[in-house]
This record gives sequence, structure tokens and C-alpha cells, in this order.
Amino acid sequence: MPETPGASRVAAAIACEGLELDYGRGSRIGPLTLEIGAGSCVALVGENGAGKSSFISMVLGLRPPTRGSLSLFGEHCHSTASRRGIGYLQESVDFPERARAQDLMALHSRLTGLDRKKTSRELEGYLDGFGLELTSKPTRAYSKGMKQRLALAIAMLDCKRMLILDEPNSGLDPVGIAMLRAKLDALKAEGTTLLISTHRLAEVMHLADRVLVLHQGKVAGASPMSEFHDFPAFEKYFLERVK
Repeated sequence: MPETPGASRVAAAIACEGLELDYGRGSRIGPLTLEIGAGSCVALVGENGAGKSSFISMVLGLRPPTRGSLSLFGEHCHSTASRRGIGYLQESVDFPERARAQDLMALHSRLTGLDRKKTSRELEGYLDGFGLELTSKPTRAYSKGMKQRLALAIAMLDCKRMLILDEPNSGLDPVGIAMLRAKLDALKAEGTTLLISTHRLAEVMHLADRVLVLHQGKVAGASPMSEFHDFPAFEKYFLERVK
């Protein structure tokens, strides 16, 4: 199987072959054939409607592919085991208006099967990492940026194997972006696979190991980040592949 440059032949976090998703009326994602190696950090970039979120939805099992094969860490994508230890941040974030941050964190920690004895003392640490506190304030009083920080903290509760982020910087101020960058650097150092879908090329250039460009539902480019000596070169590479 052709692989994303730099991907491992031994342990692929994501491996797909001939993957397609039909929307009807002739619209289609794929076919996609690629590998993302375990422990790598890949930037998934493309124009609006390129198929980034649809690809992620297939990886997470939210949309079954029409054709092709897909596996996560060697497990079939339909198996529960394949998604253990995978955190996810969706593009649009919202919460029940009356919910508090600690209630949402506690709920998601139980859903991911975290040790209950650890939960109470760890929740505050997760929130503190994004400048949030255990408080009686409901999420309806949160700004868009605060909701994004909370969603990131929830996504990182159980991401030992892989973290998938869809537009993670949305709504974040410079302080929030710096906090996110520090968290991602730490996860990368620990060997967590990172898949980051974004329109903000500059934000991922210095974090990602490689870039995967989608255009009109197909892979238009795949390259190690080390090939680009500066941002203009990276931007040029992207623009040439989405013409």
C-alpha cells in the first residue's frame, strides 16, 4: 500500500485502501489510499469542502465508508478495540447550557473508562492546563474560546494512542493557542499520534512531521515538513496542489 511519506510499515495508526464515501448526486470522497504511522504528527489541510472532516468521520466510525478498507492500529475500524485511547475534537463545539465544566469532565472520564479514584484529582489538572477552573459557572456563561478550551481538555482525557483535532484553534486567543501548542508538544514527545485538520497552515508547520493535502475528496499531496525551509515554501506547495 502506498504510504504517507514517513509513515511506518510496522505500526500504522491509520491505514486505508480504496476508501470512498458517496454523498449522492455524484459527490464523492476518495478513493483514498494512505497510511499514517503511529507516533507521527500529520497536518490534514485543504480548502473548504475538500473532504477533511468527512475523512475524519470515517476514521471515527461516525460515517461508514461506501467502499474500501480502513484500520486503526491494526484493528478493523468497526471494532470497539480500534478506538480505545483515541481523543477527538470536532469542528463545532457546544455544550448543554446548564452543565458545569467538572460535570462534563466527569461524564466523559466515565465514558472513557478512566479509573474513578483518579478522576476527581485529575480533572482539575486537565482544566488548569487550559486556564479553566472547577466552578459552579454553567457553560452558557462561557465565551466561544472558553468552550473550545473545555472541549480540548475533554478530548485529551483519553488520547494515549491518538488525538484527532478538527480546527483546534477556532475561537482561541493567543494565550489559549500557546496552551494548546504546549499540550500538543508534550503529547508528541510521549509518542501520541496527532492528526490535525486545519486551515491555518502556519500553526501546524512547526508541529507536524508531515502534511497531507486533500483536494476535491482526493489526496493532492503528501510530503515531510522537513522539505519546506520556510512558510512561503509550504504555502506555495499547498496552493499549487489545490488549483
